[in-house]
Amino acid sequence: MVTNMVTNLARQAMTTQGQKACLIIDHLVEALANDASSSIRRAMILVDIDQNPGTSQAEIMERLRIDKSTVNREVEWMFNYGCIIRKESSDDARSKDIQLCGYSKAALDKALVYFGGRHENLKAFLKGLTNFLKQEKPSLREAKIVATVFEKKNAEKSEIAKDLYEGSASTKNRVMNKLIEDGVLTDA
Repeated sequence: MVTNMVTNLARQAMTTQGQKACLIIDHLVEALANDASSSIRRAMILVDIDQNPGTSQAEIMERLRIDKSTVNREVEWMFNYGCIIRKESSDDARSKDIQLCGYSKAALDKALVYFGGRHENLKAFLKGLTNFLKQEKPSLREAKIVATVFEKKNAEKSEIAKDLYEGSASTKNRVMNKLIEDGVLTDA
C-alpha cells in the first residue's frame, strides 16, 4: 500500500502540467463510460455527486446553477451507463439520493489524486477548461486536444490525433478544425 502511494506521488512529481491535464481528462473520460464526447458539464456534475454523496437533483441544480432539464438528462445518462446509483430518499418520497459507484468512483478518485483529493480544485480545473474553450458545451475530447497541444506545442494534427480517444479520423479532424475556427488553436 505504502509502496503504491509513493510510486504514484513520484509519477505526479515527474509529470509536466500538460501531461497532468491529459491524465486528469483521461480519468474523467474513464469515469464517464469511456465516452470522450461527454461534456465538461457532465464531468462537473459527476464531481459534484462524488463530493456530495446522497445528493438530489435539486441540490445539484442549486449548487452548480444548472437548469432542471439539463441535470435530469445528465443524471439519467449517468444512471443508464452505470456511473451512478439512485435510491429512494429517506427524507422525501419524491426525491432520489444519488451517488457514484463502481468504475466511475475508481476513475474519479484517480483524477482527484492530482488535486490532493479536493473536489473544489477539480471543479475549478473544469471551469477553467470551459472558459478557455469558449464553446457552449465543450467536450472532454476538445479538452484533451487542448491539453495535448499545450504539452506538445507545435505538433502536427496527425500527431495530436494519434493521442486522442478512439473514434473516426473525421471526428478528430472535425473537432480540431472547430477549435481552430473558434480561435482556441492556431493552424501552423
